[in-house]
Order: sequence, then structure tokens, then C-alpha cells
Amino acid sequence: MKTWFFALLSMALAPFLMISCTGTSTSKLISIDDFTFARSGEGDQLEVVGSPAVFQRGDAVHLVLQDVGPFKKDDAGLNWFDMDMEITGPDETVIFSQTGMLGDAGHIALENNRAAAPYATCLTNAELDPGKYKFTITIYDKIGKGTATQNAFFTLE
Repeated sequence: MKTWFFALLSMALAPFLMISCTGTSTSKLISIDDFTFARSGEGDQLEVVGSPAVFQRGDAVHLVLQDVGPFKKDDAGLNWFDMDMEITGPDETVIFSQTGMLGDAGHIALENNRAAAPYATCLTNAELDPGKYKFTITIYDKIGKGTATQNAFFTLE
């Protein structure tokens, strides 16, 4: 049985993750400055994966968005954003989908109304077929109604 897990964002991910990968984005009222793939390193550290993004079956695949916003504030001065993620396999079928990943955890004060480096994670396993996968993150403003979607491709060996 194919099992997918996900881990949620890290607002404090260092801004050094500035390597571009192959992908496309669309946006309305908010923007994504850039993105990169990363793998799990020592401890809680993420290690940037260059382009093309190649992972081994069993790796955690992290898609990191960079400098996302601006997000609107509510009456209390807090921003509120959320994310959806979808993974499409080599045969172009959706193999994992998760909506509203952040919930109340996305109701926070952002510096300059921008999320520095939110990311989503999927854990792969040995049962997955090798090939090219599409990782899609949609990030949206729950107050201002802006949205941005990032599609990026990685290879699983």
C-alpha cells in the first residue's frame, strides 16, 4: 500500500534556499518570489537539492516556497494563510492530495505580511514507481482572498 505523509511549514527556514527548479506558477493578489526543493539533512535542517531535483524512493521531498505574499491582516493585526498540496505520479494520476494543511497554525503575524519560506513535505516509499512527479502547492490568503499556485517537478529513482 502506498503511504504518503506530509509535514507542514517552517516560517523560519533560512532565506539561503535560492536555487531555482523547473516549474510554473500562477497567482492572484499574492506572489511567490521563487521556490526550491530540499531533502532532510542532519537534525531538523533542510538541504537544498539542485536542478534537476532527483530523490531516492524513501526520501522526504520538501517543496519550499520563498517570499510569499503580501497577505492581508485581520482586525487583530494577524495574517491568516493556508496551503493545499497535491502529488501527481508519472502516469499523471493524483496519488496524494491534502487541503487546509495549516488550519489555525496559519493565523499568525508575518513580518512585512510575507511568509519567508513556507513548505510542504511528502514522504516517499519503496513501493512508488520511479519517474517524474509533479508537486503542487496552492497557498492562499484566508482574509484577503489572494492565491498563488506553484507546480514543480522532481524525479524519483
